[in-house]
Amino acid sequence: MKTKATGAYAWLLLTMVLWGSAFPSSKYAVEHVPHSVAAFLRFGGGAVVLVIICLIVRPKRPASAKDIIGACVAGLVGVFGYNALFFWGVTMAPASDGSVIFPALTPVITTVVLIASRRESARPVRIAGLVVGVGGAALFFLATSAHADGGSNRLMGDTIFLIGAAVWSLYTLLNRKLVSGMDPIQAVTISTVAGSVALGLMAAPDFGHVEWSGLGGGFWLNAVHLAIGPTAVAYLLYVRGIRDVGASTASIMMFAVPVFGTLFAFIALDESFTLTQVGAAVLMVAGALAAVVSGARKPAVEPPAPDPADAAVAPSGQPGDAGTKAAAPSGAGARQAGRL
Repeated sequence: MKTKATGAYAWLLLTMVLWGSAFPSSKYAVEHVPHSVAAFLRFGGGAVVLVIICLIVRPKRPASAKDIIGACVAGLVGVFGYNALFFWGVTMAPASDGSVIFPALTPVITTVVLIASRRESARPVRIAGLVVGVGGAALFFLATSAHADGGSNRLMGDTIFLIGAAVWSLYTLLNRKLVSGMDPIQAVTISTVAGSVALGLMAAPDFGHVEWSGLGGGFWLNAVHLAIGPTAVAYLLYVRGIRDVGASTASIMMFAVPVFGTLFAFIALDESFTLTQVGAAVLMVAGALAAVVSGARKPAVEPPAPDPADAAVAPSGQPGDAGTKAAAPSGAGARQAGRL
């Protein structure tokens, strides 16, 4: 079990690297095509890769009609809803802003909802962490509005990132119930296909505005990276990590995303923060980390999901898609930060 957990942490760290790279890669994509088209290319391509993987692996138990409907609803919320906002946000704000706001505020919003609904305890350390996280977010937004080069456009983009974090929190809280008992690969594939179809319908009016012949090889290499790395591979690895070490523990790893996201944005896009924004980002991450870690110390209400290979012996309860983010169980497991 210890070896299995160690391997899970390694794969989860790779997931955070891939998700961190998604922010500057998405910014690059929306500089060449409308944001709706960029979102569809990423998740449409990811859906194709996942379908191929699903056909090769072939889950042992076919999904029921209830499972399929649940996975489709999860995809509409987590793939379509969140990413429609995410790609819209990167058209107005730096990718580095999104790489901080999303992973830092998602667990804060999720934990607030869980405490308000009395599904988790309001420990003093958690409350203090939430206050610090929210204070950091307020300072970050104030610094953005005062930034000479940002303007109202950047503030609007950051606000969209904030709304996207709330949507991902909703997805996190709903996902366990929607896809409980499904094979992880199957759940991720169905939800991604459903979300991609919705993104395709949204993008359809913009297809005619794209000069497809003018898109160079760099754009298509970037599109392939987004579809395979931060989407298909990262989502599968995150779901596997949730199964091996639990959603609450896996969610803590998301605090590595701002590090990789800002690093990649600095290298690829030459983006930067003001000192005030750096301080605010540190407060957001520290506050959210304190809230999540203090909650993780509480014994889980329900046992971790069993391995699919043990399904014949014990009923399955693994979460579905996390991502592009990923799945999140309810109750104690729903403390996860939640796509990219």
